[in-house]
Amino acid sequence: MLLSTRQLNTQQYEGNHMGQVDLERFELEKEINQFLAQSFLELDEGERQLMKRFGLTLTQYWALVHLNNAEGRSLSELADLLICDKSNVTSLVDRLEESGLAERKRGKAGDRRYIRVILTARGQQLRKILMAAQEDLLRMRFQMLNVENLQQLREPLQQLASALQAQFKQNEVCAMIEKSIEHIGAEKEASAFLSPIS
Repeated sequence: MLLSTRQLNTQQYEGNHMGQVDLERFELEKEINQFLAQSFLELDEGERQLMKRFGLTLTQYWALVHLNNAEGRSLSELADLLICDKSNVTSLVDRLEESGLAERKRGKAGDRRYIRVILTARGQQLRKILMAAQEDLLRMRFQMLNVENLQQLREPLQQLASALQAQFKQNEVCAMIEKSIEHIGAEKEASAFLSPIS
């Protein structure tokens, strides 16, 4: 008899952690993760389609959002905020410059090697328009929730977001991944599936 992925995951978990409370927490964590992932994908796709109407990618939009002050940001700061490599940010900024939305400026505290990215007047104007459109879309997509629902969601989601961000900043995620793979012996099993592809 073939078992579902959920049954296999549950059996794997039960083999390692026998407590009923732990099992219930595990199922709850999986369910919440699924809801968050599904919500993110739906919201992300809506915003992607909105930005497409303006000829922008979602990453370009978020770059404009993060370039929110007159001093601008360094490429490294922008890469951290966008959670991507500096090389990706370089090409992204190139495209913003070509569109007349941003420009690179040299010099900070006397260091001419330091480069920061700032929005042009055109970029600032577009940023305001895009943020207003995104906020309007967000209001419509969240309209089924009343203020009480939103308030109940805010604090635990804020705690979760802060904790997850801290895990990345403190390089804990790589260690967690290694520990997870080691716990279930996944690497050896997965390599059997992946070896024909590689």
